[in-house]
Amino acid sequence: MISVLIPIFNYNTTTLVETIHQQLEQVNINYEIICICDASTEFVQENKSINLFSNTQLISLKNNIGRSKIRNLLVNKANYNWLLFLDADVFPQNKFFIKAYLDLLNLQKAKVFCGGLVYKNERPEKEKLLRWVYGKKREEISVETRKKNPYQFVTGANLLIHKSIFNSLKFNENIVDYGYEDVLFIEDLKLNSIVILHIKNPVFHLGIENSLVFLNKTREAIRNLTYLNLKGILNGENLKIIKVFRLLRNLKLIWIVSVFFKIFERILRYNLLSKSPSLFLFDIYKLGYFCKIYASKK
Repeated sequence: MISVLIPIFNYNTTTLVETIHQQLEQVNINYEIICICDASTEFVQENKSINLFSNTQLISLKNNIGRSKIRNLLVNKANYNWLLFLDADVFPQNKFFIKAYLDLLNLQKAKVFCGGLVYKNERPEKEKLLRWVYGKKREEISVETRKKNPYQFVTGANLLIHKSIFNSLKFNENIVDYGYEDVLFIEDLKLNSIVILHIKNPVFHLGIENSLVFLNKTREAIRNLTYLNLKGILNGENLKIIKVFRLLRNLKLIWIVSVFFKIFERILRYNLLSKSPSLFLFDIYKLGYFCKIYASKK
């Protein structure tokens, strides 16, 4: 009935798999858990224990294939029609996580369900504050707000989707670099008028990265977003950064913003890596970097 699909890269996923396995055993349905390790170099031995659970398998790849291809590969390996995507660094908020999804399948006609994402309330150490603050303010969204903007607040870290819907779209495998592949997939759902039902069935995001690592990954994602947008692959109508960028472009202010970013980048970084990171300045940083890349390509 359900295939739980977990892509892994350098994260210990054994506790998540054990918990999901326990919940699946309690509901008495046909299930499988498939994990694919995308050429990880960390926690390799720990994750091997995943194979000890019934109806569960760990597949280890020798070469890294990226976030889009690994999700498509997971679905190709899946035997059941309902696909539950979970990121490796999440954990169910309650012990009825699986049951909550299964109960919905008997009541709703929707083919896509999003359970949401939450973060621990305890502030982490200074070195991880940027990622935690961003997660609490920008990713931990109430189900009421998510329902008002169903295509804007979707996370692939906790997504239940019918295989027929997934296979009609799939993740774009031309996206090989990091960032925004999930946004493109959600944009395709919207373009095809596929209903997304938001529910309150969240998972904790536990993988809080170091602020510098998160900032560097953000830069990588922005570079990818610039490429996808310039190539016409990703329209980005649900992305605030794209909306503001288009306004600046119409006003012919891209060059000015790019110069501003070059002058003040160091000051912005200082704040973002501090004990009081500002999300407003984080937005300025991302927009400035986007404009800088765009200006360099014109």
